[in-house]
Amino acid sequence: MLKSLTVSNFKAFEKPVTIDFSATGNYEFNPEAVKNSIVKTSIMYGKNASGKSSIGLAIFDIVSNLTDNFVNPRDYSIYQNALHFKDSVNFEYHFEFDGIELIYKYQKLNVTTIVREELIIGDKLVIFYDKNDKNSDFIVNLKGSENLRKNLATLQFSALRWVKNNTTLDNNKENKIFLQLFSFVNKMLFFRSLQDRAFTGYKPAPSLNIVEEIVKRNKFSDLQLFFKEAGFTDELIHSHHTGREELFIKFNNIILPFEQVCSTGMSSLLLVYYWLEDINNSEQCPSFICIDEFDAFYHFELAYFVVEKLKTSNCQVLLTTHNTSIFTNDLLRPDCYYICSKEKIVNAHNATLKELRYGHNLEKLYRGGTFGK
Repeated sequence: MLKSLTVSNFKAFEKPVTIDFSATGNYEFNPEAVKNSIVKTSIMYGKNASGKSSIGLAIFDIVSNLTDNFVNPRDYSIYQNALHFKDSVNFEYHFEFDGIELIYKYQKLNVTTIVREELIIGDKLVIFYDKNDKNSDFIVNLKGSENLRKNLATLQFSALRWVKNNTTLDNNKENKIFLQLFSFVNKMLFFRSLQDRAFTGYKPAPSLNIVEEIVKRNKFSDLQLFFKEAGFTDELIHSHHTGREELFIKFNNIILPFEQVCSTGMSSLLLVYYWLEDINNSEQCPSFICIDEFDAFYHFELAYFVVEKLKTSNCQVLLTTHNTSIFTNDLLRPDCYYICSKEKIVNAHNATLKELRYGHNLEKLYRGGTFGK
């Protein structure tokens, strides 16, 4: 799981900011929202332009380093903070796999140009180089990599990928943790359903037809059930129309195209189902999901429903929102609600000296400034 990320000079963040999923409290309610003392299901609040989207994109920058999955170029076209647009961007990830901490640090000039990497597994430095330092050694200390060609001048992408793709590593604990990093990042998924319905990670390329993919996977009956559970009583049907699968809504004997009559909430929910249909499949379930402004078009009851669905899954989740009606201990717990600003990111548990209990109204405390302005 992802324990924390510290990033600086990236988009909204000039100075280093950290989102720490390991800064948990000792709460007995909603235990499924935390796993192995790491926050599994989280919701982030913050004012407009406070950096919520920036931290989501920062978390997913690693996808461009370690996978061939899709990275939306528009999201990373403006990379550095405006005050230091010529300087490198700094990332430091802390993961935990099988009880062992893995630290991955790197510097980049843009989303594709890495100038420094450092990988620590346990307490051991296993990969290191720094292109800014002409005297820097290219270090690779993984069993099975002894004969790897190490030419820093010709390294055009991540050294971690270079090692993974050009060696047969020994079967030991350290190397297994190294490979678990790739497996985790390969299944990370970021998406939103606003103007452009952008996504990053999880797949090599965007899908052309959501409905067609759902039908091909024999998931249409699951889609119908998902909509009913969410409170939509209209019947959904599909048909191979004009050369492609299309979705329709049936009112008694009247059939109307989904895209023409659906609400923005229903359209957004269809996208959520498409991305989350694999969450109950252990092999296909994303490792980490971030949905930016996940409930922008939802009534609070529908937002509550989506969080409950995600809370029972096995994936780590970060949602951003402005909807304070779901800032409640009935849904999650204080260490799972994060407050974001350009200076710091802190969860409600660590944002106040007040002892927070189940009966506290977190929304009222947040609106009242208890967790800081």
